[in-house]
Amino acid sequence: MEREQFVETVLASVRAHGIGDAEYSAEDFSVQHSDGRVIFLDNIFRECRHLGPAESEERVTAFVAAMTGSDDVPGDWDSVRPMLRSVLRPVTLGQDGPRPLHRAAFPFIDEVIVVDLPRTRAFVSVEQVASWGVDAEQVFAAARDNLLALSKPGSPAELQILRFVDDGDSYCASWLLVPGWLAGYAGGAARPVAFIAENDSLLVVPDDPELLVEVFEMIEQQYRDAARPVSPQGYTVDEHGTVVPFDEAGPHPSMPLALRARAGLAATEYSIQTDHLNTMFEEYLELPDLDIAPAYAAAVNYEESTDGAFTSVVWGEGVEYLLPETDVVRFLRRDDNDEVELVCTVPFPTVVEILGLTPLPTLDPIRFEARHWPDPTALSRLRAADIEQ
Repeated sequence: MEREQFVETVLASVRAHGIGDAEYSAEDFSVQHSDGRVIFLDNIFRECRHLGPAESEERVTAFVAAMTGSDDVPGDWDSVRPMLRSVLRPVTLGQDGPRPLHRAAFPFIDEVIVVDLPRTRAFVSVEQVASWGVDAEQVFAAARDNLLALSKPGSPAELQILRFVDDGDSYCASWLLVPGWLAGYAGGAARPVAFIAENDSLLVVPDDPELLVEVFEMIEQQYRDAARPVSPQGYTVDEHGTVVPFDEAGPHPSMPLALRARAGLAATEYSIQTDHLNTMFEEYLELPDLDIAPAYAAAVNYEESTDGAFTSVVWGEGVEYLLPETDVVRFLRRDDNDEVELVCTVPFPTVVEILGLTPLPTLDPIRFEARHWPDPTALSRLRAADIEQ
């Protein structure tokens, strides 16, 4: 479906739902109406652009019904508690405004709480938690309990290729948060590997190296094409049955594939944050809400080596940086002939140790302030730690 046709379909559906004053804004690709509600169209357009007219119209109708419905979140704890659900979302969710209640689940992936309403899902804010008279831990515990009741336990005998698709109520893409769920498929000849490329599907396969070549490639493409992507990584269980990223679970022939997915996720999430931070600095010259003075938000570079993919960041002399946490830091400066030279390449933890860098508590994913070029003593230590000399 073309963009213009899509917008016409959305406006027709909005008006059919009784909203006669809806107006389309091309600037931010949204539909607005007089009660102040704004319906952003980017995600639903990505979902519909490859669908036929009939299927697109059906998808748009359901979307508009959810966005214009009058579902209200209960104001008391006893009423809202059974409606809470945990979902997995990228760490950059909500960076343009107040972030919903969240906590880290996996690298670059958060556990976020939503209220399961009849026609939509509403993110839970910190303010709502306070109004219910409970603390965040109680909310997370209730949401996990409700998720447990929805999950479908499995066994090692079932482990071949299992695909779960969310019907709107199952929350299957978040079952990895249920303690022991993925471990239920462990114990057989193969280890389970789960994938959540987008927020409405879950794939579980055995860790067969030949199979994983195809699966990692398929998931990477699915992640790139998804309207609501989550992660290209594979997730498995460690010796304690805890869910961990596949690259953290020990040696395996598929490790290069896991490292590629790991580096790709890091580069993607930091890219989103980098664009946001640099835009904010350009527009406001500071980030007063985050208590951060102007600096250059450095980008993450994705690189390949014989050992697998990794991430890097450049630290150039004379520039103040907000450094993303990468595998290595490349220090660059100009020589006497005004040519750019690579001074050294150092593992990130070593840079933090030598220079005493501390993370900014207000940024997620994490960044470190790097305001000053290393002094001669520190630079000498960094050169000695160069991994490419």
